[in-house]
Order: sequence, then C-alpha cells, then structure tokens
Amino acid sequence: MASGALVQSVRSLVTWHRPVAPSAPAAPRISEEQVQQFEEDGATVLRGFFSSEWIEQLREAADENLKNPGPLCDESVKPGEPGRFHDDQFLWMRYDVMKRFIFESPAAEIARQMSRANQMRLLHDHLIVKEPGTQTTTPWHNDHSYWPLKGNQIISVWVALDYVPKSSCVQYVKGSHRWQLLHKLNTFSGEAERYKAMADLPPAPDIDSMSDKVELLSWDLVPGDCLVHQSFSVHGAPGISSSVYRRRAYVTRWVGDDVRWDPRPGTLDFSWRTKGNLDPNLSVGSPMDSDLFPVVAGQS
Repeated sequence: MASGALVQSVRSLVTWHRPVAPSAPAAPRISEEQVQQFEEDGATVLRGFFSSEWIEQLREAADENLKNPGPLCDESVKPGEPGRFHDDQFLWMRYDVMKRFIFESPAAEIARQMSRANQMRLLHDHLIVKEPGTQTTTPWHNDHSYWPLKGNQIISVWVALDYVPKSSCVQYVKGSHRWQLLHKLNTFSGEAERYKAMADLPPAPDIDSMSDKVELLSWDLVPGDCLVHQSFSVHGAPGISSSVYRRRAYVTRWVGDDVRWDPRPGTLDFSWRTKGNLDPNLSVGSPMDSDLFPVVAGQS
C-alpha cells in the first residue's frame, strides 16, 4: 500500500490528531557489561531509551485499542471481578503509530544487541493493560512455552507507558532462562480447550512456594524505561492495588538468527491462524523467513 493510502486508512480507524514523528534514534548504547548481566540473569531494565514523544503516541494508540480491540484480543478479568486485564497482538498491522515504532524506535536494535544476533525479525507486538484496582495476577510462566519457536535469540522489549511501582511490576525469576523449561500452558482468559494437547508437559513452576530458593527481579519504572527478557525467563506479575494508577505496556517480541519455526500443539500460531487469519506459511524447522516476521535490525 502506498504511504499516502496507508495514512488515510489508519485515519479511518483512529480518532486522535496526526502525530508528529519522533526524531530518528541513534543506535542505543548498551555496554558489554549490561549484555553479560542480561545473559546471566535472563532479564534486565534499561532506562530512558524511549522518548516522551513515543510514549505519548503509544498511550493514545493503546487507549484507542482498548475501545476498539482486534481479533486477537484477550480479556482476563472474570465477570464480576474488579478492573480490566486486556491484551492484544499484531497492532502494528492496524496502527500507524505502532508500525513506525517497530521500524523507527530503538527496540529492534536493543533486542539485537542483547541477544548478540546479526539480524532481528519482529515476531509480534503486544499491548498489555491492567487498569486500576485489577486484582487478577499474571500467572508464573515463560513465553517460550507459548510460542511456535525453537532457539535462544528470542527477546521481549517491554516498554512502560505509565509509572510502574515495583509492587505492580513484572517479576522475573533470576537465571530461570537457563532451565530451558517447556511447561504446560496456563490459560490467562479461560480458553483451556486447545491446551489439552500439552498434558504431557510439566506444569509451570509454583514460584510462590519457592521463595527461599529463588531470587526475584523487579524494578520501579517510569514511562520510557523498558524491561528486556529472554523467552525462557520465568515471570509473573501481581494485580494493581492502586485505585488510581494504570499499567499500560507496549511489548515487542523479536527473533534472531538461531530461531526456527516449531508449531507445537497448543502454541499461539493456532490463534494467529484461526482468529487473526495470520499464517506465515513456514514449514517445521525452517528459518523465520516470512513477510509476517519482517527483518527490522541488522543484516542477514
């Protein structure tokens, strides 16, 4: 689609004023020490890599998505419970702001440097919102178990759009990426039927009962900070005890050179195909060479 037609199409979907594009970013400066610490821990925080312009535009797009969610949206608060726990995927295909963020922000280069990859492809983007007073927690899990992938250069960049106190932040089990765990899938929104094929896998670890054996990592965040984690890193998140503060996050998921397509039973490609009509047309074991997963950083 020509750029003028794309802008016109996006204007028909959203109602805010035309945003001003943030300046093209310089390559993020991540030290070798930071990369080594990430390799040791499986998760880290980077401060101030995303400008206030990006944050404001992403907030506006996030609030539009809350009003008009896409076909892959999940709502994880049960009827009668307080708050809202909303997530949606592949927003970059519907919102010009998200598409520009994918290709113009430092996110892809952060993922490339942290994984030591030559190139980085987008797997998908992901909006996650917990509204004030939401008691629903994010259960302990790792992302790798949900994804139709093999490999280790699989990185998430979780950008805070709001102030996030440590009490509401994602919590990571330090070093758990080295467990290389594939676990039975938790259903966040009650869609349990398609997970029955995973019955032979072990359950996700009960981290709450292992407090004397593990170290948890979490941080206070301000808008523009980001969390970075490897796909095998076990993590969860509490509810939002505040009646005032929201927790909106825009997350981009990235795959590097060593990643191969591995559509195991129950993984998210099922929803991508059946709900989102998104099919990468990849064979089992093939590299991630698909228009659905564009190269954004580095070279092949």
